[in-house]
Amino acid sequence: MTSSCDIAVIGAGVLGLSIAAELRARGRGVCVIDPGGANASSVAAGMIAPAMESLLDPWEPDPVGRAAVLRYARDLWPEFAERHGIELIRDGVDWIGPDADGVVARLAALGFAAERTGRGAHCPEDWRIDPVQALAALGRGVERVRGRVAAVRPEGASWCLALADGSEVMARAVVLATGTTFPDLPEAVMGALGGVQAIGGRLAFTPRRLVERPARFVGGYAVPLGEGTVIGATMEAGGLVAAASGLQDTLLERACAALGLEEIGPVEWRTGVRGAVPDGMPLTGEVMPGFHLALAPRRNGWLMGPQVARVVAAGKF
Repeated sequence: MTSSCDIAVIGAGVLGLSIAAELRARGRGVCVIDPGGANASSVAAGMIAPAMESLLDPWEPDPVGRAAVLRYARDLWPEFAERHGIELIRDGVDWIGPDADGVVARLAALGFAAERTGRGAHCPEDWRIDPVQALAALGRGVERVRGRVAAVRPEGASWCLALADGSEVMARAVVLATGTTFPDLPEAVMGALGGVQAIGGRLAFTPRRLVERPARFVGGYAVPLGEGTVIGATMEAGGLVAAASGLQDTLLERACAALGLEEIGPVEWRTGVRGAVPDGMPLTGEVMPGFHLALAPRRNGWLMGPQVARVVAAGKF
């Protein structure tokens, strides 16, 4: 069976759905092709965190410049959230680790406001969303094709997307917005993807409400989600490691120490795999006529969603 659409977006994570929602808002015909189920965006903590990302992972040789880029991406969120029906939670973030005075000073040097508190420091400039609510809002009204894309090949001025079940989707343009598992693609596209590295991550969800707003500590974070808390996260180069009990135990031990707890209690482990490229920013651009990339956001997919959507939607469609 063969169907058709104007623009096919492969992947239903934050980048794929942000792009689809933005294209649809601009009057474009778009469909999202995805096998369904959980992905790295849906199991994330939903942090929009330019301040803490800049503090804890300063990008040399220009950490101030990188901080400005991340802050600009965050500043696109209020309008984007309102337009697409996403609840934007602006409760800031607490630092509950050592050297709170140094943290405040370094954040100020990076261009972020912060102040000392009794427990450490507070920065109002990091926000968050509920990832499940946000993905549902972004996907509202967007045509979906449930399935795994096995191959993409050009056919004249169009693209043929062959699905694993034997069906096909014909599209005038394609946006590849998947993680690190790619379909069979033209050589020119695969060449552009050569620098993408898989980064595995695991988070623990507990039904206990351990914090009232996001808290960062050495080696991890705790973020309210619903009635519970997400504790994260590992960064596993190459993808999820096979034996992870040690990584999980270490993460929970760090959380207990930072939060002053004897134990976290029962947890549900959630995992995802994201892509990353050497410069740490999402990989975007048209690599063949009508074939666009929007992937590999490292751990800043939610932060960069509106910015990537704006850049891609403004492309040659």
